[in-house]
Amino acid sequence: MAKYRYLPWGLALTILFLILHSVLASPDDLEFTRPQYNVTIPENSIPKTQAISTEKMGIFVSDPSLVIRYKIVAGDTDRFFKAESRLVGDFWFLIIRIRTGNRAVLNREYQDTYRLTVRATITSDLRRALKLKAQTEVIVTVTDTNDIPPAFYPSTYEVSVPEDKPLHTSILQISAHDPDLGINGEIYYNLAEPSLQFAVHPTRGILTLTRHLDYQKEPVHKLVIHARDRGHKFRATELASHLTTVTVKVTPVNLFPPEIFVRQFSTLLSPTDPNIYAVVGVIDKDIGVHGELDALEIIDGDPSGMFQVTPGNKVNEYNIELVHPMMRDNTISQEFTITLRAKDKGTPPRTTTQVVTVRLAETADTTLTFEQADYDVEIEEISPPGSRVLHLKAAASSDRPIVYKIESGNSNGTFSIHTKSGLLTLASPLDKETKPYYSLTVSAYDPSSRGQKRRTTAIVNVRVLDNNDNDPVFNSTVDSIVFDENKPAGSVVYTAFATDKDEGDNGYITYSLANLNPVPFTMDPFTGEIRATEILDYETMRREYILKVRASDWGSPYRRQAEMTLKVQLRDVNDHRPLFEKVGCKGYVSQSAPINTEIITLSAIDFDYGSTVKYRMVPSNDDSCFRLEPTSGVVRIACDLAKMNIRERTINVSATDGTHFADVMSINLKIISSGNNQRLADRGALMECRDVGVTDRYKKQLNLAQANNRNNDITEPTPTSFYGNKYSPEFPLGLPTEVWVNESLPAGSEVASLKARDKDKGYSGLLVYVITSGDEYSFFRIDLQSGRLYVDSPLDREFISEYSLNISAFDLGNPQRSASRILVVHVADVNDNKPIFEKNSYNFVITENAINGTSIVRLRANDKDEGVNSALTFHLERDVDEFHIDPSTGLLTVLGNLDRERTDTYHLKARVVDGSPDNPLSSTTVVNIRVLDVNDNAPYFSLKQYWVKVREDLPLGVVVIAMVANDPDLDEGGEVTYSLTGSDAFTIDPLMGVVRLSKTLDFETTQLYNVTITARDGGDPPLESQAALVVEVEDVNENMYPPTFEDVVVVGHVKENEPKGTLVTKVTAHDADPPGLNSQFTYSILDGDGMGFFSIDDQGEEFSCCVQLRKITALTIGYLFYERHEWGVSFHCLSNRHHLNGVASKWSMMMSENHGSIVHQPCFPPFNVEL
Repeated sequence: MAKYRYLPWGLALTILFLILHSVLASPDDLEFTRPQYNVTIPENSIPKTQAISTEKMGIFVSDPSLVIRYKIVAGDTDRFFKAESRLVGDFWFLIIRIRTGNRAVLNREYQDTYRLTVRATITSDLRRALKLKAQTEVIVTVTDTNDIPPAFYPSTYEVSVPEDKPLHTSILQISAHDPDLGINGEIYYNLAEPSLQFAVHPTRGILTLTRHLDYQKEPVHKLVIHARDRGHKFRATELASHLTTVTVKVTPVNLFPPEIFVRQFSTLLSPTDPNIYAVVGVIDKDIGVHGELDALEIIDGDPSGMFQVTPGNKVNEYNIELVHPMMRDNTISQEFTITLRAKDKGTPPRTTTQVVTVRLAETADTTLTFEQADYDVEIEEISPPGSRVLHLKAAASSDRPIVYKIESGNSNGTFSIHTKSGLLTLASPLDKETKPYYSLTVSAYDPSSRGQKRRTTAIVNVRVLDNNDNDPVFNSTVDSIVFDENKPAGSVVYTAFATDKDEGDNGYITYSLANLNPVPFTMDPFTGEIRATEILDYETMRREYILKVRASDWGSPYRRQAEMTLKVQLRDVNDHRPLFEKVGCKGYVSQSAPINTEIITLSAIDFDYGSTVKYRMVPSNDDSCFRLEPTSGVVRIACDLAKMNIRERTINVSATDGTHFADVMSINLKIISSGNNQRLADRGALMECRDVGVTDRYKKQLNLAQANNRNNDITEPTPTSFYGNKYSPEFPLGLPTEVWVNESLPAGSEVASLKARDKDKGYSGLLVYVITSGDEYSFFRIDLQSGRLYVDSPLDREFISEYSLNISAFDLGNPQRSASRILVVHVADVNDNKPIFEKNSYNFVITENAINGTSIVRLRANDKDEGVNSALTFHLERDVDEFHIDPSTGLLTVLGNLDRERTDTYHLKARVVDGSPDNPLSSTTVVNIRVLDVNDNAPYFSLKQYWVKVREDLPLGVVVIAMVANDPDLDEGGEVTYSLTGSDAFTIDPLMGVVRLSKTLDFETTQLYNVTITARDGGDPPLESQAALVVEVEDVNENMYPPTFEDVVVVGHVKENEPKGTLVTKVTAHDADPPGLNSQFTYSILDGDGMGFFSIDDQGEEFSCCVQLRKITALTIGYLFYERHEWGVSFHCLSNRHHLNGVASKWSMMMSENHGSIVHQPCFPPFNVEL
């Protein structure tokens, strides 16, 4: 018992369990170890290839007489698989392998999983009747092999790319498909033929540019792109589906702007073709519509439109022509800096500009041109001689004098023109009524031109404005009329009519009576009708009137008028009846009175002038006893009354003037004897009458008539001084004789008031004013009516500094009188002229290595002012560190270091300021300085060292990195070329710096490359710089095959009580990878030896005991899997590299006291390698 005292109680219990299990076991307990198993097998496996399981598949048996056979009963319709059995100790292994004789192979892409139903049939050699069955499910996973190459779809590609496509940008992404899994399905792309123009991304398939396209050199590129997967080649040959063709069509773009070439004349002076300034050629390097010129135009420097662009004699040739003659005065520059712009028809259009400078020279044959071809002016007809009509100007491009002349339309010498200034003035008085319109032809010519004179003409249409210079005129010669008395009030006496040659209000006439004393007449102001205002009575009123009839126009400032005298004689009309002085007469007549005795003398008065009254009896003389004398009105006795028996008698009498009759008056007579009446003793009749006052009335009428007709003429004559022009105008003594004005005085400003006076009245005292001399260029204007002197156009002291103006005042009398005086006008200088640079802009070039103090230009300017106003100071508008300008001399020099790469162009705005203390004026010019390049900069990389990682299995031609060195110099000095030293595994594009793989990489050989990239410019001498490129090679899993054992079962023997280290057996594995780390492997025990009784040399092949084995030990260990006295041990071997999933191969071994067996199950674990 001593030898068992060390056994653990657990081992004893295990042995007891195994004994009981062996005794009590029955055939009904025979089942698979698991109801479901998982195995793997590679696709395309050859017949008899076994599926790999991570666990033992099968059935434990306790009776050695039992025999088990396995069969696939479901899940293998294509009969790919076969189930086999193999007894190892007390375990019948289930082995799934590829069936032989089947032409079809496993294809993972078609079916990657099979669910097999496996049935186990158990029989016994001892018991014939024993036949048991068991069933399990085996899930077979088909693992991938690299059996399918990548395939492109579509098989060809075509893309259009503009030739200005930026470098390293995507043109096209191609795509191939590989249905394999893992690394077998990962695709590498590469160009079949080396190319410096293009590159393809090895994994993404993006095609990019590595050099610029040029449509003219190569409009179409055909590229062949190869696709391969990263797995082990299943076949030795390439398939056509690995390749695709990419057609890259280059589309032209508007790459180049037009280029302008100017063949320029230094000065515009061409007697044969004086208008052409320059011949301009335009070319465009683009082709097609992009190279066609759309427009060539002047965009700056010609504000007056003096120039135009016209087609030349050749294709793409143009002329710059002068089309507008220019005034040769101080207001227009004679130098032009014209900017031309050419634009092509490309999309988008490109433009370029070119600056050309022209200084106009005098051309003797330049055509003169008036500012207008026709002028329309107006002038008042009262304007005195010397009045300004129009200031004509002819435009010329030279400073030669121009002569002005009136060619026609001035036959009477009404106008004159100043031959030098072109000032048209009035030479003689105007009369609108005689000639209201003039059409003058005025010419301007250059008398100094040789040959044909430069000449131009213009039409001046002068319209004379009407003034009130004509009096109304009566058109009637009647000076006396007769008007009947007693006509109704308002009766027309006379109608006057007058005319006026003036127009408008000046010729519109109204009428009036100008009598100083009242008259019984009124006159209609518009019709001229004279009407009586009351009934006129010849007997009581004035019998003759002298009317002063006045006709007045409506002119201004005074109304002109005319007067006529009209005698109106009142004609008497018989408009009164005779009136008896006494009426109601009665009396006594003596019966004894003799015949012819006067009884009564009748008296009747007729108020009409000069009328004769006659009397009669009513009825006429029918009384035989009484008689009325018709002339004297005496009533007499015509019969012997004594003989007549008459007591009373009534006599009816009347008086007549021949037309009208007086009222009948009755005379009552009583005939009595003389004795009856003592008063009749001595007379024949005694009468009494009633006085009615007719006589008094008549006397009053006579007195009134005498009073009203006392004077022959009651009108007063118009004073002669109202019409006469007795006095001449005169200027007051206090008026200035000279004045000072600033030249800045604006037009319209008053200079002086030169009002004269005239003692005459009306138009004879109305004055008009004129500048008769001293203002040939019409800088001043005098108001025609007020005599106020104004500035008419801007003064310029630099042109004329003093004027002697002869001011004349004319009255409008007849004959016209005038007076004159001299007014000296001094023009004081004002700072009204800004300094002017000689040029509007300057253009210079200077190298960037110019030393400090280098002179560039001496700026010069001119100021037409005088004194302090013309003192000049120069400065730069904005201070710059590189340049300096001397304030007094205007010398521009280099001040600091120039660097074209920092600033290649300077636009210096220089200003010149005059010395005016109050209002300094200034002007500017632009100095354009272009800094010429010097090769003073070496190319430079952004980093001193670049680090990049690449896989060792990348295809050749893959872009590793694009090295870019910048050189800010121009032309050859900025053109960089690249070179690579330090390894032949890489190449570099000498122009673009693109580094490509040129040799297959091998991590096992070289893990790191350190190459030197050199960038060198094309300057003289050339400059260069370097950068280090470190390429780290990334290892890629090239362990394509797992280790495999020679057989699935290895049998070994070991006796109990053998010492530690006893050799049990040798196992041998093989690896199909090429010699190297990938084919080196180690051994280890994976399973079945939980007690650590065995060991295996990890580098060798020996399987040995770790402890002394005893029988009881074996029984104790065997309980885990099998019957007593047996052990189950699993081994594995590992490849030395990339064993990502651990197990590469598995062994199972059963050991007994006298013998053991080892089961080998190879497996192919998957692995994944990421790029």
